[in-house]
Amino acid sequence: MSNAKLRITARATFARFLRDTSGAVTVDWVVLTAAIAGIGIAVTAAVRPGVGNASEDIDACLDIQSAAWSDSGGGSHSQRLETMKAQCAAI
Repeated sequence: MSNAKLRITARATFARFLRDTSGAVTVDWVVLTAAIAGIGIAVTAAVRPGVGNASEDIDACLDIQSAAWSDSGGGSHSQRLETMKAQCAAI
């Protein structure tokens, strides 16, 4: 094959490659999936400290409730509830 024919063939092959869009959908899905994964990681990083604080507060309030109901001399039901509400609200 002559040098001129080789250039024409290479140019035609390259032009066909530029017009071919068969892999474009795959690239779009990869980019979209990576973006969704990145957003998920960012949301997790933003929410994590608040979840930890909330779980510590819930644990402390459950300890207060457990102590209030296990104490036999704590007063009436309504008095115990009011005491627990006040102590949990202070957390």
